[in-house]
Amino acid sequence: MKKILLLVLSLTIVFSLAGCKKDDEVAFEFDVPDRYNVNIYNLGYIDYINLNNPVVTINVKDMGEIVIQLFPDIAPNSVNNFIKYIQDGSYTDNEFHRVVNGFMLQGGYLEEPSCYIDGEMGVNGFDNPISHTAGVLSMARGNEFDSANSQFFIVHRDSEFLDSDYAAFGGVTNGFHIIDYIASFNDVEVNEIPSVPIYIDSITVELNGYIQSDPICVTQEAE
Repeated sequence: MKKILLLVLSLTIVFSLAGCKKDDEVAFEFDVPDRYNVNIYNLGYIDYINLNNPVVTINVKDMGEIVIQLFPDIAPNSVNNFIKYIQDGSYTDNEFHRVVNGFMLQGGYLEEPSCYIDGEMGVNGFDNPISHTAGVLSMARGNEFDSANSQFFIVHRDSEFLDSDYAAFGGVTNGFHIIDYIASFNDVEVNEIPSVPIYIDSITVELNGYIQSDPICVTQEAE
């Protein structure tokens, strides 16, 4: 089973990934407490938000919606790749399989992703000015710069040390309280797998006039 590794700094802190739903898992019901409804985020990517960007809505089971604008002017291939997985229905019943409170929420793990892409970030020769501040949507990857595929992460708290090494391609505009609530289920004693399964019921996208293209896939799959 292929697993994407989210690397942190040059120390190569490796997160091994998991997160396949099992038929016999216990169902949980969530009620987001009021304390998570306070927006403490300052959007570091505010200059890139506009009405012409594609808008993605992630419906988190029993919790609510996270709304994200994609930034095709910054990372067009990452945006096209993400949209393709959405339109293929690949993220339905997927999970936020890795949750690190104060850092990020990661989802989109597939056993057989359809496309591996070049990471659109500075270390890989791309001009990507988006800093990994709270709310940024970015691509997970492995050791190779061309190993990004279906997996993505949402930054929970400012993590600028990821800049240049990861391809940011969007930012949250609504649902920050859902992000905070998901982060509260971090269980560092179990390899940062959330203490209860956090399922993605669905992800939808409104293109808002954006004309997408098929993602440009690299020829060799990452291990």
